[in-house]
Amino acid sequence: MKVLFEDWEDLNVSYVTTTEAAARLGIDPKAAGFLVRQGKIPAMKIANRWLIPRDFIEDFAKTYVPKVGRPRTKRKYTRRNQE
Repeated sequence: MKVLFEDWEDLNVSYVTTTEAAARLGIDPKAAGFLVRQGKIPAMKIANRWLIPRDFIEDFAKTYVPKVGRPRTKRKYTRRNQE
């Protein structure tokens, strides 16, 4: 079995979870996971968690602008208005 890290302390210093990355980017943790799955953020999965390099998130946060989702539009005509 391949050992990636000798010490768990090194892992905590070098990498962040999607929740920590989302807080740094100002987005929802699910959105951070979506960016990882899209390949826009490099990450590795260990113990069912995505671990993202801390230095990449610091650089990525400088240029990333979170987009707001699709705006909700009101329906122009409803059943009550047509009567």
